[in-house]
Amino acid sequence: MNRWTNREMHAMTHDEVFIHSIREAFHDDVPRLIYADWLEEHGQADRAEFIRIQCCLARPLAPDERGLTARAEELLRDHWKEWVMPLCELVGPKRDRYGEDWLREEFHPDALAHFHRGFVDKLALDAERFVSPAGALLALLPLRVLKLWGAGHCARELAECPRLAGLQTLAFSDYWDAPLTPHDAPALAASPYLSGLTALHLGWNSLADEGVKALTRAPWLASLVTLDLTDNGISDAGAHALADCPAFVRLRTLYLRRNPISSAGRTALTTSPHLYQLERLDLDVEA
Repeated sequence: MNRWTNREMHAMTHDEVFIHSIREAFHDDVPRLIYADWLEEHGQADRAEFIRIQCCLARPLAPDERGLTARAEELLRDHWKEWVMPLCELVGPKRDRYGEDWLREEFHPDALAHFHRGFVDKLALDAERFVSPAGALLALLPLRVLKLWGAGHCARELAECPRLAGLQTLAFSDYWDAPLTPHDAPALAASPYLSGLTALHLGWNSLADEGVKALTRAPWLASLVTLDLTDNGISDAGAHALADCPAFVRLRTLYLRRNPISSAGRTALTTSPHLYQLERLDLDVEA
C-alpha cells in the first residue's frame, strides 16, 4: 500500500478518486466499470462506452470482437483531441525518441493498442515534465509502467511526487544527459510512493557503489522481482552491499553487466542468504 496523506486524499477530484481505486485493484474490472457508470451519469457516455468495450475485449472469448474493436477505434478517433492530445503535448517533441510515436496531432492507426481496459497505462517522458504542473493530468491515468529521461535534473522532486504511486515498473534511461548519481539515490530510496514496485530499471546511470548502498536502505525493496543496475560503475563494494541486503526476499532477476565486479563480488552475490529466490544473475566478471 502506498502512503497517501489525508491532505492528498482530500485534495483528489472525483475522477482521481476513481483512478486511485483502479490502481489499487488493477487487475479487477469492477472499479473501471463503476467509473464508466459515473462517467455516463456525468455526460461522458462515449468515454464510458470505450472503457466498457476494452474491458470486454480483454476477457477470453469476447463476443463480436471485430465489431467491438471497430467501435473502440471509432470512439478514439472521434475523441482524439480530447483524450490524446493533452498527453501528446505533455510528452512533447521528443516522443519519437521515447518510443511514443503514436502520440500525434491526428489519429494514429496503432493508437488503440496503447489503451488497455480503457486507459493508457504505459508511458515514457522527461522526468521534469512528469513532475511539472502539466503532469497533473497523469493523475487521471492508472500508470503501471513508466520510463523517465533526465531524472538527474529533478530526482528529489520526482521521489516526492505522488504520481509515482501504483507503478509496477519504473525505468530511468539517460546516460548522456542527466543520469542518476550517488547524490540522487537517497531521495529515490526514501520515496513513500514506490511500495508495490516489482521492476526497477536503473541501467546506464551513474549510481556507483555509494548509490547502490543508499538504494539498499529503501523500504520498498521487498516487492522487487527485477533489478537492473547495468553499467553503473559498481565494484565489489556495491556487490557486497546488494548481497548483504535482507530486503530482497522476492528478487529473481539481477542485471549487473558492464560493472567492474570481480569473481569475489560474484561469489558474495551467489552465496548470499538473502538472494535465495534469485533465478538469473547477469554480470561480467573480471578475471
